[in-house]
Amino acid sequence: MFDLDLTHLPPAPGVYEFKDENWKILYIGKAKNLQKRIAQYFAKNSLRKQEMLAKAHKVDVFVVENEGEALYLENNLIKQYKPFYNTLLKWGNGYTYIKITPEACPQVLTTRMKKDDGATYLWPKRNSQELKKLIQYLRQLLKFRTCPRSQFRQGKLCSDFYFWLCKGRCTNKKDDETTSEASPDRKQLFISFFKGNTAPVEKELKRQIHLAVQQEHFEWAAKLRDIYMHIAQMVEKQHVELEKPITGSVVEIRDIGAWHVFVLLRFYEGRLIDVVRDKVSMDDGDQDWMLANLEAELDVKFEETSTQREQFRWLAARDSAKCVPTLSDKKGITTLLEHFFDSYVVVSSFEGENLNNELLKTLQERYGLKHFPYWMECVDISHLGGSWISWGLSCMKWGLLEKKGYRRYKILKGKDDYASLSEVIERRFTSQTLTNGPDIFILDGGKWQLGVVKEWLEAQGNKAAALHTTFISLWKGEARKKSRIGSSSKRWTGDIVGEKVYRFDQYGEIIEIPLVYDQADRLLLKLRDEAHRFSNAYRKVQMKREFTDS
Repeated sequence: MFDLDLTHLPPAPGVYEFKDENWKILYIGKAKNLQKRIAQYFAKNSLRKQEMLAKAHKVDVFVVENEGEALYLENNLIKQYKPFYNTLLKWGNGYTYIKITPEACPQVLTTRMKKDDGATYLWPKRNSQELKKLIQYLRQLLKFRTCPRSQFRQGKLCSDFYFWLCKGRCTNKKDDETTSEASPDRKQLFISFFKGNTAPVEKELKRQIHLAVQQEHFEWAAKLRDIYMHIAQMVEKQHVELEKPITGSVVEIRDIGAWHVFVLLRFYEGRLIDVVRDKVSMDDGDQDWMLANLEAELDVKFEETSTQREQFRWLAARDSAKCVPTLSDKKGITTLLEHFFDSYVVVSSFEGENLNNELLKTLQERYGLKHFPYWMECVDISHLGGSWISWGLSCMKWGLLEKKGYRRYKILKGKDDYASLSEVIERRFTSQTLTNGPDIFILDGGKWQLGVVKEWLEAQGNKAAALHTTFISLWKGEARKKSRIGSSSKRWTGDIVGEKVYRFDQYGEIIEIPLVYDQADRLLLKLRDEAHRFSNAYRKVQMKREFTDS
């Protein structure tokens, strides 16, 4: 059994693969929390897949958005590779789709066959029983049609109408197959609901719950309440399944240190069926050379496409002009690429050639850091109207989050942001940590945060000369005001003010450097996001304690 530092595995949903010494996949699994799930295999006295673990030499992980995405990707990869130790999901279709027929008054039903017949297919889901139950509940709210076309054309009312499950559109001449007044709205409401726009249905659910309580139908009100409480989970968004039944491939190449790193995604009829990740030394050639090799190996020609955030190369099936991804699909593909690149960098930390080292070297050269940023920390403030002032400190070592280094700072009421930041710095950097502190200390803010640091350094006098840590500040700029974080502001252009890094130069003056938004800068952003999350969580804990005590 090989050794693995489980603390550095991401505590996020995803798919994991155990591989042997020849890189052959032995087992594929999915997890809501990759760190906890993989730790179960290595726990003392564990009996989980011990025969498989005896042959395993490597574990690979793919981080995704949610557990639903992990489930879909696991299913597709198992069907693609058929690992020896996977006994389930190898054959057959494990998906159940919601199908909305293309008529003006559409039929809504469940199916396991996804065809290119003009119908709208939503989700899929693995638990068909729960899906059918949900459709039955929604049917009583939206009253959509479920009868087949042959029955609908007869124009005769069936039992559904008398049980208030249908509005009897088959007898309404306006609601035929060519014209409709009300049906398209219901159809779009149903489609938008399963794509994440739950507000109209939630509003209707609240009205129905209130009505059921008034009429003392408490059992029905309880069922509606359960649907309302779990509605977010029912419609969770995922990108492993595209909206269109596209067959093709996506490839993106990024330079990380001395390596060209690429991620290749293969889609078949809209499903992600394979993920290929690898790295090639820059000494062998440039990105164009690498792309030419991929095209020669696959006998294809990639075309460049783009979204607001990233550019990647897309290959559509040659015999289909319809195989062009929608804007929503492009955004979903971009999100998948982000997760797969990040998780590949993490996995490389378990191998001899650590990509995180390359990223840290890039940070040191780009921002003129006097020390190699092996140990980085970031602080952020969270408060509510000046009360419950909380600071959270996140920590990263070798480019990986170090949860043991996280800290929380509670500030008494009455201090402004300047005074509270000065207190946090004073408490963090005692006389013992001046020479043994982090290499980089990041402040979530702008120039004024570094101004506070400058005043603190001046107050230290001769002690400041022994300080090991370099202070920098991350500033969002107009990106914060325009709510462009994560979209077009992630590109530094002449007409958009992006995020910046502030630091001291050799004369003690504050200078600014724009963020590049490559894999190296994403380490800084990831650390800042963790500090923001941690400080907000601590503020909520303080508020809960105060309200509980009162």
